[in-house]
Amino acid sequence: MGSLLFLVTGSAGTGKSEVCRALKQQGYEAYDTDDDGLARWQNNKTGYIHPKSSVKAEQRTEAFIWEHSWVVPRQYFEDIRNSSGRKPVFICGSLGNENKVRDLFHTVFALYVDDDTLMRRLATRVNNDWGKQPHELEQTLKFHREVYDKHRKLGDTIIDATRPVSEVVDEIVNLTSDLNGQRPVN
Repeated sequence: MGSLLFLVTGSAGTGKSEVCRALKQQGYEAYDTDDDGLARWQNNKTGYIHPKSSVKAEQRTEAFIWEHSWVVPRQYFEDIRNSSGRKPVFICGSLGNENKVRDLFHTVFALYVDDDTLMRRLATRVNNDWGKQPHELEQTLKFHREVYDKHRKLGDTIIDATRPVSEVVDEIVNLTSDLNGQRPVN
């Protein structure tokens, strides 16, 4: 048996990358599906997976976005789980194939912010250009509302991500304390 995987998810702009960086700074094994190169654009009809970073902002037209999903192959998660020993591993990112990999995760943490916070974060962030195009922002806001409802209905742990990242990370780490009644060992 491998390590326990924890998914930290939410729409673009909810703070997944910041949470991942903070977890890594605290010594936890954590992966950002975007920054660590796990996720790829996959054509929903053909199954073709585009090479990492091969799709630039100007190519992400409205039609492209509807024809593709942002996915991480299941095998990547299985490999991480099996190579990490018994320590917890945090996967931070949005997954277009979440329904096909949910069973691999011990707990799903869904980050949530209000629409105004989301729009402000997307407009001002400099490390990622997603959401800068009007159709991406529109889709993100729609997805944001849908994903919150989905995670709430599934019984996932909803995290208020409008707070400072240190508080968000503390809450996530504390909620993983059901592992033998102690904080996870990093």
